[in-house]
Amino acid sequence: MRNSGLQISDFRVKSGMRDCIRQSTAGNQESPGFTLLEVMVAVTIMGMVLVILLGLKNSSMNDVALAEHITVATMLAKRTMVGVTASKPSLPSEDEGEFPEADYAGYRWKTTISPTPLAQLMEVSVAVLWKEGTRDETVELVSYE
Repeated sequence: MRNSGLQISDFRVKSGMRDCIRQSTAGNQESPGFTLLEVMVAVTIMGMVLVILLGLKNSSMNDVALAEHITVATMLAKRTMVGVTASKPSLPSEDEGEFPEADYAGYRWKTTISPTPLAQLMEVSVAVLWKEGTRDETVELVSYE
């Protein structure tokens, strides 16, 4: 059997090193980790922030949907106004109805033509109405012809 040059005494812990190992394990009373209370507080704060962020996301999605409905209603009101004013209204009247296109199924329109103090001028009002959840929403355009 060949001798590799290592002896058993080489694997023994020297007494000075043994003291260092004892000190590092014995002085472990104040570890740099977090306590259970600190972890619970951090998880609670993160949970509250998550709930707030989800609420903001839902609110912003509702705001985007409302803005889209207002934009569509304004476009429909302008289209209806062009149709009414092109006929050069001269008599007071009121009319209402729904848009025939399937894309605008939830929208209704209402036109009102009324006299003004000036005999040659008529007030033309076009309102587009729709339901936004439980609320009734309206976009109204007014022109004088």
